[in-house]
Parts: sequence; structure tokens; C-alpha cells
Amino acid sequence: MQHQNSQSCNTPAPLFNRRVLCLHLPYLAIDAVRRETPADPAQSRPPLVLTRRVASSIIVERVGPEAQALGLRPGLTLGEARAVVPSLIAIEHDPRRDVATLERLAGWALRFSPIVEPVEPNTLLLDITGCERLFGGEQPIARQARDGLRAQGFHARAAIADTVGAACALASTGTEPLTIAPQGLTREYLAPLPPVALRIDDHVARRLHELGIHTIGDLLTLPRSALPARFGSPLVRRLQQALGEIYEDVSGHTCEQPPAARISFETPLADLPTLQAVVGRLLAELFDKVTQAVLALRRLDCVLVFERATPTVLEIGLSRSSRAWRHVEQLVRRRLEAVDLSAGVLGVRLVAAETARWQPGQIDLFEPRDPGDEEDLGCLLDRLVNRLGADAVVRTELVDDHQPEAAFRYVRAAGKEKSPKTRQREKRKTTSESTNRRSLQPEEPQACRRPVRLFQRPPRIRVIALVPDGPPTWLAVHGREQLVARAWGPERIETAWWRGPDIRRDYFRVALETGEQLWVYRDATDGQWYLHGLFA
Repeated sequence: MQHQNSQSCNTPAPLFNRRVLCLHLPYLAIDAVRRETPADPAQSRPPLVLTRRVASSIIVERVGPEAQALGLRPGLTLGEARAVVPSLIAIEHDPRRDVATLERLAGWALRFSPIVEPVEPNTLLLDITGCERLFGGEQPIARQARDGLRAQGFHARAAIADTVGAACALASTGTEPLTIAPQGLTREYLAPLPPVALRIDDHVARRLHELGIHTIGDLLTLPRSALPARFGSPLVRRLQQALGEIYEDVSGHTCEQPPAARISFETPLADLPTLQAVVGRLLAELFDKVTQAVLALRRLDCVLVFERATPTVLEIGLSRSSRAWRHVEQLVRRRLEAVDLSAGVLGVRLVAAETARWQPGQIDLFEPRDPGDEEDLGCLLDRLVNRLGADAVVRTELVDDHQPEAAFRYVRAAGKEKSPKTRQREKRKTTSESTNRRSLQPEEPQACRRPVRLFQRPPRIRVIALVPDGPPTWLAVHGREQLVARAWGPERIETAWWRGPDIRRDYFRVALETGEQLWVYRDATDGQWYLHGLFA
């Protein structure tokens, strides 16, 4: 196709015979955060906003659909937003996460067209000229792209038009989830849209509105020659691009290909030892590429192409980033033993599906240790996961929760480690919505707030206190009567109303005459006393 520019405005149809699909994601930043912290499908999602700090104020930068329905909008201070919606969840906005998400979605969209361009902050452009035939038409390809984004947790609107400007205008300001402007009808579909749909500056859009120009149709009735002097040349250029009078390109997006190695066989291969030996040589080649890129492997995909069966993908995840290809070879060998090779293998492809920047180990100065200890632990976890399954090998992870029995959770031992920013964001989120804690009197600086040992089921104890809400002066634990020498507290812990049955407790740290220190609490609902932990 030959492209050429033209300034003519007399042709009703665009001068360039092509079709553009625009995928607009209005809540890209919000949806990206929700994907990192998935919620219970049975519960309604709480309102969420993203904020940024301006001097000493915290300003709302992005607003989710739930918060927008409650009247919140960007530009409010966090205090004003919380006054309107007390249950609001606020997380600091990270623009780099939005860019990375948009780049990833652009790579995903390459299945619909070889020409995909991510346009910040929340748009994907696809040149689908000729590609729609492979999907049964324009409506099926647009619907599949939109539904694919929704399946990944992203709100999306799709539009197809003759030009980039028209497709963006229909997708960003249209009310329908899918809009298709037939060829040659670009002007008719643009006419009812507001001028801001032309991707012009906000102050130009405000000036047009103040002058009574509320739609693009109103703008088209004005003399074209008078627009640059009053509103600037960018408005005219955007209008010509939307109408197809000036060509606007869709820049192709190229995804960085992960390290890979492959081999094809002249005849089908069904011998397991031979296949394992071939995979071993491919692994050595793959790890050479990973090493040259200063990377380490986190997940390997082994793709087996069969002669009389569909391809099989074996995913081998590692608990730690590793360059120990011999260890990975043993994991792949065991996985291959469970594959039926009777259909005949025609080819093998190994892909480093997930990698991490390589950080070599270093010996500590004052506490020497073997740098390979961490990698040995990762190899052990990989072997256990390979035999028992990822859900059977878990570890505990601390959670910022003042309710003692809810201050941890079990996660996969071979799971992906979270970045410091993610942990800090989850800490702020949990603190804002988990429990309320307050000390009712000054606490001793040396008093430890949490004991070393906690009882899974706190036993009931008998207590004598001088005042109903005061600290215990005498208690009996397992039949042993003890006098209290000193007590600290109370520390009031109350759960939030949305977490189910209310928990209201007054905790005390008590020191007995024998020197033991206990962590006891009085249940404010029934007045009973319990022993919850022991201090060292």
C-alpha cells in the first residue's frame, strides 16, 4: 500500500484504504492494581483510588468505577474523598506499572494484528487491514479482543474506523462497548462526539465549549481557515487526521523475545532416554543465552510437538532464580517420564518464559556462609514441588494485622517473591482495612507487644482484678494460682465491621512473682479471660 499526504477536504471518504481497531482501557491503572491484589469473588469490591503526593497534600490521581459511581473524581484530596466514602481504599499511583501493563497487553494483542501500538496512558491501536478476514469479520475480531481484555480483568471499549483519530474518538468517548464505523462514514460517526474526542488539549476544548461548539459536527460547520488563528494549528491537524485528510501511522510494537532453544526431528521420536538427552543439550544451549543476557531462570516452558497429537507444554517453575541448569535438567527429566510419547515427538522447544536479573551471591564479612546455601534451598523446594505439587509446599508470611491469629498466612513456598513496593502497598492497604488498635494507657517502652509463643486455642483462665476493666492482680492457669507482680495494658483490639463477627479484646502483659510473663486478654463481649501467649 502506498501512503501519501493530502490536504484536500472535499473528499467525504478517507484517502487511505485501511481499518484501525482502537482498544480503550479507561481504568487501566485501577485494574492493574486489582490484578495484583485479587479479592473474593463472592464479596463486592470496595471503592479504590490511586493517589499521588503534591507537597504536603495527597491528591486523588485515578478513580475506579465503584468510587466514580459514588461521586469521586480525580483532583480531590484524599481527606475530601474519605469524607464522601469512609470505606475508600487508597494506594499510591505508580505510573511505571501502567506503562509495563500496557506494554504487556500490546504483546498480547499481537495475536490479532502484526501492527500494534501502545499509546499511553491507556490505549492500544491495531491496524487490522486484512486481518479481520481471519476472524470472520470486523465485529468478531473486535469482540474477541475486547472480551480477551475483560477476561484478564480490564475494562475495555473497542471501536473500528477508517482512521486512527476516528477509532480513538469512538472508543474513548463513545457509550457503547463496541462501535464500528463503516467505511466512508467517518464524518457521520464523528459528528455527535465532543471536540475533546479529537485528542486536543483540555484548554482548547474548554474554549470551544464556552463558544457553544459542543460537538465535532459544530466544529465542522466553521470555516477551516479561521480555526488556526483562534484555536491553534494542532486542532486543525487532529481534525484532518480524524477525517483521513492527513495520514496518521500506527507504529508497530516489537516485544523482546525471551531466550529459547529448539530442535526438529526428521522422524517421530518415541524413545524417552533419547528425548531426555536431547532436552539436556537444549538446556545447555538455553542457559548459555540466559547467562549472556545477565539473567537467571525463574520458569521454563518445554513444548513438545507431536505427530498425531496436540502439542504439550510442560511448565517448570523455580522457587529461586537459578543458573543451575543441571538441576533444571533433573526436573525436566522427571516431568518427561509422565508424558505419553506414543504419538511421536516431531520437535522440542525450550523457552525461558520468566527470568530475573542475575544477582550473584556474596559471602558475609562477619558471619561467613556458603553463597550456594540459598540456591541449595531453592533446589530442595523445586524437588518437593515437582513431586508433591505447588499447593502442598507452603511457608508462612507475616501480615500487618493487629489481630494475633490473623497476622500470618500460608503461601506457596515456590511462589514469586514480591517487590518492596508491593509489600509496602499491601501493608498500607491491610492497615487501613484490617483492625483497629489503641492503647488505653501509656505503655512501657520495654514491653513487647507480641509474645514469642501463641496458643492456637487460647485456654480460659480465672482472674481477679481490682476494677472491672483493670489489669489482673491474681490468676489461675491450669490449676496453678499465681500473684501478678506487674501488668502492662490494656491494649484494645477490635476488628472492623466488614470482617464478620466482632472481636473486642483487652490485652495485658502480666509478670508473675515467679518471673514468668504471660499475654492474657479479657473478651469484652462475655467478660471471660483467656491466656493467648507466653513471653520468653
